[in-house]
Amino acid sequence: MSNDHRLSAIIWLLPCLPIIGCIDRSADPALYRAMLNRPAVSTQPSLGANDALSLIHALELANADNESIASRGEDYIQALADKMRQAGTFLPTISLGPIYNLTHISSGSVFVPSGSGSSVEIGGQGSVQHQLTVPVNASISGSMANASNLQAASLTIEQRAQLLLDERETILLDVVQSYYSALKAERQAALYESTVGLKAEKVRDQETRLRLGAVRPLDEAQSQADLASVRVSLTQARTDAANARSALARLMGVTTVAGPLTDAFDIPTVIQPLETWQEDAQAQRPDLVAAHKAREASAAKVEAAIREYFPTASINFGYLLYNDPKSSQLWNSAISASFPIFSAMAIEADIRSAWSLYRQAGLTESQISRQVIDDINQGCANFQGSRRKIADLEIQVAAAQKAYDLAERAYQLGSESNLDRLTQQDNLLLAQLNLLSERFNEKSNYLALLRAAGKLGGLMGK
Repeated sequence: MSNDHRLSAIIWLLPCLPIIGCIDRSADPALYRAMLNRPAVSTQPSLGANDALSLIHALELANADNESIASRGEDYIQALADKMRQAGTFLPTISLGPIYNLTHISSGSVFVPSGSGSSVEIGGQGSVQHQLTVPVNASISGSMANASNLQAASLTIEQRAQLLLDERETILLDVVQSYYSALKAERQAALYESTVGLKAEKVRDQETRLRLGAVRPLDEAQSQADLASVRVSLTQARTDAANARSALARLMGVTTVAGPLTDAFDIPTVIQPLETWQEDAQAQRPDLVAAHKAREASAAKVEAAIREYFPTASINFGYLLYNDPKSSQLWNSAISASFPIFSAMAIEADIRSAWSLYRQAGLTESQISRQVIDDINQGCANFQGSRRKIADLEIQVAAAQKAYDLAERAYQLGSESNLDRLTQQDNLLLAQLNLLSERFNEKSNYLALLRAAGKLGGLMGK
């Protein structure tokens, strides 16, 4: 190829250089979003200012726009980039390196051509040597350790994918707890509001009776104190509801949650036995699967450290794309190998560190496995306990209602004191609040059990 043709090739390649290495940045988030949206709806969920919000919709909103989940997704993208980097060790690197030399030679010097393609201009005041060289260099270097590092990078990608799903499970459980905390506090506030109205009427009744001399001042004071106590509880319930809604909005990535909470989630009448929950959790809980992949990646890194003892081979190739003045040299190549004989204990240190990390990964996997079993055991116990308590609380509410009705009738007949009547009313209110709270606890405990088994994300899109 003539110098003119080589120069034309250079001019043609220059506009292409800025394109090399360009990456579509918007494509990366789509990679981990595909994993998150797989069990969910395909469209982007939204929430109006006063729209009703169901539990499933709240989960979908958090799944679509939560910074913690997205941050874990970026960890996954970084693992993909690391694998790309490891795969690149099996490919050559090609570079274009133009060189332009100017050399001044003093007057009287004698220039003898060496066949390198240089030229000399002789002048009265000296001479200037011009040389433009445009070489293309290609090189590749690698060892067997690169294959183990590539395998470790692939396993790390799988680990990061599972950690992404585990973070999603954690955030969704936070959404569940905030959602039912808000709903429970609002239902309690509604119950307190009705009780406040009833107790206010009784205070007015006591004031009227006191003016008529039919009751003692103590009865009036007891009624006023009881009314104030319920108002305090009402204020606290409203505060708890506002705080829970604020936390829910933060988790879902919206400004505010002002609409009604519709819930509309039903618990199955019959659930799987404890052994089935444990088996499912061991097989699919994301953090446990991630720990298993991390241990396998550590094993591959141990193999890579041992393979540092193996030789490293390098191949270099250079082609003279352009040279002015023309040179007889067109290309050159070299093959070299490096055999480690004494590495100042660097390889031994790498192997020792890799084995330690492998043992550490095994301990982490064992610890998480035990934690999974414990979470399942506690989750099942909490859920079954809630169901048993609900059955007893329903009986307690019915009995408290009957006791209050009898106390109210007896008070009207004069056979019961006002304090006895207030006590029975408080007992009824407490029983109603406990039943209301436990019914929401039952749902929260069931959903926590799903999270313990790694199944909470599967609720979306249903």
